[in-house]
Amino acid sequence: MEKINYRGIGIEIIPDEDCESPNEWDNDRFIVYDHRDFYVEKKGFNPKEIFDYFEENAYKKVLYKGYFVFTLYAYIHSGVYLSLGRGRYPFNDRWDVSSTGSVLIKRTSGTWTEAKARKVAEGLIETWNQYLSGDVYGYNIEQLNESCWGYYGKDVCLQEAKDIIDWHLENQRKKRIVTLKELIKSKVPLEHRQKRLLTLSSTYN
Repeated sequence: MEKINYRGIGIEIIPDEDCESPNEWDNDRFIVYDHRDFYVEKKGFNPKEIFDYFEENAYKKVLYKGYFVFTLYAYIHSGVYLSLGRGRYPFNDRWDVSSTGSVLIKRTSGTWTEAKARKVAEGLIETWNQYLSGDVYGYNIEQLNESCWGYYGKDVCLQEAKDIIDWHLENQRKKRIVTLKELIKSKVPLEHRQKRLLTLSSTYN
C-alpha cells in the first residue's frame, strides 16, 4: 500500500487483488488460450477448436463466428506475458513461448476492417498484461469516505483519487461562499460567521 498526501488529504493506493478478468467485460473483444499453465476459455469459444480451425485455414482470410482472430503468443516463465507478435525478446525465445491462443475482436462498426480490429486487439493485450502482472489498483480516501477499485495502472488510479479530492474541495469552497452570503444577509455578527465557516472548513480535515 502506498500513502500520498494531496492538498492536505491522505490517499491510499492499494493493489486490487480481487479484480475482474478483462474477459468478463464484454463479448466483443476477448482472448482464449490453451496451455497447461495458462488456460483461458470464453463461453462458446473453445481455444483448441479455434486454433485447429485456423490451422486448417491458414492461407485464407476468414472470420470465426463473426470475429477477427489474431494469433496470441504467451511468454510463460515465472508468470505470463502476452503479445500479438514474436519479433522481439522475449517472444523470440524458442522454449518458453507458446502460440496456442487467440484474440477475438467482433467485426462491427468500429472494427469493420482487420487493421482497426488489430489496434483494438493490441489495446486489449496491454490491459491483459497489466491484469496478469498485478498492475491494477484501488484508492481509499478515508477523510472523505471515498474508495473505488479496478483501475488499470497506478497513475490512472492516483489521478482519479486526486480528481475526487479536487471536486470535494471545490464543492466545499462553493458551500462556504453560499453560507457566507447567507450569514451576511442575515446580519450574523462577524465572530459567529467565522465560527460557522471554520466548521465548514474542518469537514474534510
